[in-house]
Amino acid sequence: MKKDLDIPLKRDKLYDQVANQIEKLIIEESFHPGDKLPSERNLAVQIGISRTVVREATRILNVRGLVKIKPGKGTFVQKLTPNDAAAPISLFLKLQQSANTFLNLCEVRFTLETEIAGLAAEKATDKDITAMEAAVQDMAGHVENEHEFVEYDLAFHSSLAEATQNDLYSILLAPITDLLLEFRLTAYSCDSQRSIEGGLTHHSRILNQIKKRDRKGAQSAMRDHLVQAQSLIDAARLQTGMSEYGKQQETK
Repeated sequence: MKKDLDIPLKRDKLYDQVANQIEKLIIEESFHPGDKLPSERNLAVQIGISRTVVREATRILNVRGLVKIKPGKGTFVQKLTPNDAAAPISLFLKLQQSANTFLNLCEVRFTLETEIAGLAAEKATDKDITAMEAAVQDMAGHVENEHEFVEYDLAFHSSLAEATQNDLYSILLAPITDLLLEFRLTAYSCDSQRSIEGGLTHHSRILNQIKKRDRKGAQSAMRDHLVQAQSLIDAARLQTGMSEYGKQQETK
């Protein structure tokens, strides 16, 4: 079926206008994930512009993650993932860091993850619970490696968000945990024993409450975990002189 490319064009930045119109068509489901876009030549003829402009427009869409260019095969519509949607939020937060960054992140995380835990207790599938169990087991198996331990810690929280069956929670949580990564690694290096024991104990408690389908119990376990995690980070910041940005302050 031929797609309708009715594009009223101005003469400046034609490639931006073409890219925006094709993006609009994708969003409105004239194109679907896996669909192949018309060739550069056909698009150029339909729109009445040069192939060079079409080529630049598809490159813009490729950068946005909306299409994938396969040399020799064509340009195909991509299916966006929650991580794709979270990336711009993460970039915004990194560029807007201020003296209150750490406290702001913790405040939002406390509200967000408490609700996530409650919803996970209600909606988690057997597959979700298996993923959480695997993350806790992987944490226990990598206590000697701070990066891998924290990586599996994050995997547990990602699995929790997925268990809500609502992609928005994954999209909102990902950039927050990404920015807190440096703080968590520092906390581990300053007090690995408390980080390991606390992480394993609290994650296991959260998981047990989810298995029981106890919404309030899961929320309570998550609150206890977040309070303990923040106390470890606060202690590490004092010990290392870490700033609100997650970097060690320079000594004069």
